[in-house]
Amino acid sequence: MKNYYFVLGISMYATEAEIKRAYRKLALQFHPDKNASRQAETIIKEINEAYEVLGDPQRKAEYDQLLKGTAVEGKPPSVHRDPRYHPRTHPRGPRRPTHREEILAMMAAHLRYAIFVSRLTLLFSIVLIADYSLPQTQTTEQIRSHYVDGRSSLKLILSNGRSVTVNRLAARKINREASLIIYRSALFSVPMSLEEEHTHDRIPIEVSIYGNFIFWPILLLATSLMGTFYWRGVEFRFNVAIINAILLILTIVFLQVHKF
Repeated sequence: MKNYYFVLGISMYATEAEIKRAYRKLALQFHPDKNASRQAETIIKEINEAYEVLGDPQRKAEYDQLLKGTAVEGKPPSVHRDPRYHPRTHPRGPRRPTHREEILAMMAAHLRYAIFVSRLTLLFSIVLIADYSLPQTQTTEQIRSHYVDGRSSLKLILSNGRSVTVNRLAARKINREASLIIYRSALFSVPMSLEEEHTHDRIPIEVSIYGNFIFWPILLLATSLMGTFYWRGVEFRFNVAIINAILLILTIVFLQVHKF
């Protein structure tokens, strides 16, 4: 016996308005015109079947009694042809959904939040692209000190107390007594490159989200597009949304860590 409450993702005590609202939401989500997946046709049939029962107060009352394992009022008990037959005292209850089915039902019930996360991540990716593309701002800082950081890196300590790591080969172009012009992104002020004020030699800043980690915004854009537009079922979009949320949080952290 199917659990129609499980199909619609609602509780047994849902009101008539909640049942109708859940049905409309799922019907729009899995309608063949909006959902091209192979599973959609089967799912929409189950959704319609569930609403035909739960949407009718009389049929719902009878279904609830069957779901609880009690006899339906107004219907006489069936008489077996063999008088020696005795039905079991405790009739079998409805089939309990499996753990995976419960997880899928939870995903379906919260799918709108998952899609919202993917759309939010997509919007943030577009903002990152704008931040990278817009004209950069400039600030001037004096080099206070410097020291070797590893075999191929040089760390410069600036007058504002922050430090920046550059390639030692590129650092040869910098006069340690001169000031540096720091180019930053327009929106998030991510350092993009350095320029020595006298020679005007431009040195890219490699350790930043727009340097060696440029793949990160690209990955964020790709996963957010999949979560927003690419339909592969409830489980796929829900899991992609979780990935998007993690990438979004890490991206915000990277934006803060690489500032100076």
